[in-house]
Amino acid sequence: MNRALFMALAALAPGGAAAAPAPLAWKEVQGVRIPVPPPEHPRLYLRAPHVSDLAARLKHPVLQPVAERLERQAKQDPQYRVEWDAVQYLVGRDEALGRATIAAALDLLRKARLPDHHDACRVTGRMMVTGAIVYDWLHPLLTPAQKDGFVTELVRLAKTQECGYPPTGQGSVTGHASEAMILRDMLSAGIAIHDEFPEMYELAAGRFFRDHLPARNWFYPGHAHHQGDSYGPHRYHWELFPLWIFDRMGAGNVYNPEQRHVPYLWLYTRRPDGQRLRAGDTFADNARRDSPWPLYLAALLTASYYGDGYLLHEHLRQPNVGDSDRIFELLWRDPDLQPKPPDDLPLVRFCGPPFGWMVARTGWGEDAVIAEMKVNVYNFTNHQHLDAGAFQIYHRGPLAIDSGLYQGSSGGYGSPHNVNYSWRTIAHNCLLVRDPGETFGRNAANDGGQRFPNGRREPATLKVLLDPKNGYQTGEILACGTGPDPKATAPDYAYLTGDLTRAYSQKVRQVVRSFVFLNLKDPRTPAALAVFDRVAAADPAFRKTWLLHAMEEPRVEGNAATVDRTEQGGRGRLVLTALLPEAGHADLAKIGGRGREFEVDGTNYPSEPAARDGGARCHEPGAWRLELSPRKAAEEDCFLVVMQVMDREAGRALPVRLISEGDHAGCRVGDREVLFSRTTGRVTRIQGRTVR
Repeated sequence: MNRALFMALAALAPGGAAAAPAPLAWKEVQGVRIPVPPPEHPRLYLRAPHVSDLAARLKHPVLQPVAERLERQAKQDPQYRVEWDAVQYLVGRDEALGRATIAAALDLLRKARLPDHHDACRVTGRMMVTGAIVYDWLHPLLTPAQKDGFVTELVRLAKTQECGYPPTGQGSVTGHASEAMILRDMLSAGIAIHDEFPEMYELAAGRFFRDHLPARNWFYPGHAHHQGDSYGPHRYHWELFPLWIFDRMGAGNVYNPEQRHVPYLWLYTRRPDGQRLRAGDTFADNARRDSPWPLYLAALLTASYYGDGYLLHEHLRQPNVGDSDRIFELLWRDPDLQPKPPDDLPLVRFCGPPFGWMVARTGWGEDAVIAEMKVNVYNFTNHQHLDAGAFQIYHRGPLAIDSGLYQGSSGGYGSPHNVNYSWRTIAHNCLLVRDPGETFGRNAANDGGQRFPNGRREPATLKVLLDPKNGYQTGEILACGTGPDPKATAPDYAYLTGDLTRAYSQKVRQVVRSFVFLNLKDPRTPAALAVFDRVAAADPAFRKTWLLHAMEEPRVEGNAATVDRTEQGGRGRLVLTALLPEAGHADLAKIGGRGREFEVDGTNYPSEPAARDGGARCHEPGAWRLELSPRKAAEEDCFLVVMQVMDREAGRALPVRLISEGDHAGCRVGDREVLFSRTTGRVTRIQGRTVR
């Protein structure tokens, strides 16, 4: 049921007489305003008009399979049985069923214990949701003793959460306290028991409105998420619960509505094989090569709330809704929304501050080229890597990649491989400036890369994130755009320039990187990416290195290299031409192979995938990298590298040459020309058109 219909039904008093809906009251708690749960039940996840629609939802052709799955779950698991019976009570008002459901739920709560495994509080937190559903939906049947019992057990379970109870621990920008424990579990339980025990709601809602909400309303206009290809959808999925919880309670949309655009990041970075371009910590053990990567409820709930068919289509590519989330699909999915494929979407997507990311594609089919370019205006730490200035390229297989493993034989989060390699700049297609005397926190190796923002401590609040002394700001967007017609769905080019100086320590005076993606619209050479860098070091002796990572061993010939993708059905080819430093003044070398896959400062930090299933998992750690460095030490250097992308069998490489015009340098790729400023690092002209 949409919100307009809900309000229309809510305006009808008993007997059909029209009455204005009572506005939701708000109150101040510890310096922050929060909405007050209305004095009625149910008010958690749905209200009376939604209940009247529930019987029809159970039989709707789109939702009926969901209901049938819930019913099957109920026969196998007592926790899901309680929730399913609560749904049946709302539909049929069978008081005998209701009383039995209350008794069963209270028994489950009393028996619930923190299991002995990683992230155990997710189990006890989900049990809080079960208790909250029964308490709220069956509230008229509860005895005073049962109310006391529920409150006692919900508080006990709240104290098992990592954030503690009261929920004051951990951060509100990243980390586990930005997942279910506050945004769903305590908030849900608090709303259910508010009349009898307002403390839990006031604590959970107070922290959400004080800390979680400002951070998200600040970064949502960037239309992206900072936690990567795996944790990004996971964390955003939890952020949607307050959206629906407060809206269904009657408070409306508490978020900045720019939230609706966040999942487009994962739509644009989705590869033809269903995987996504790598970003941050990738838990590939949870995904297979032969199946598109899921988005949990991230796309579905956003699509349903904002009426977005593109996001519904993205969800339906792999509608992997977990058992514990299926009840929310039943309650909140818009079953009448129609999916819409992305075919008419613009092929370039820009994610503004605090991100500064661009994704450019040549299409949506199997032969699409996808290029990602990053500035990183801010680095949020946690599952985000030190990859300001990174790029990736995909065409018929991953060609220029983010390398390394998140979880493997080296260990999980914070393993030696993470700390010394996969989190670090050297594992990405970035720039290194090596000060031999530089030290990094966590006793990390000197990779020559970017610094750990605030010692890689997670920002607890938006205020901490924005405080300049903490160093979370790592870049600035200088220019971005598409052309020659900026309104074209398939532009000929896209460009992005960023100042990356803040990402590095005082070993640099300035680092500026410019990207130009050329959609060549030629089946034999569909696209090219030109990358121009101006790097000024604090000491001429600090060696500068330009990086490109690959899955397979590159072939190097002078100032050129070829990267092929031949494994797992890949047919892509990347042809690299290094124009600056000019031939004879630079070294282009390859590093990798057994024993050197993840080498940093002469030491390899190995890690092998934990999953052993014939290569079906999605691990792409890479094993090779190209390093381009000037032969002569200098305070300032410019790099200009052109990468053409094509089919390994049917493609052709276009001629590439250097253009030098005074204090400008550029490249000609076939009949396309791009010019950059040697003094500012910015792109200045593309295809004869001035760029500002």
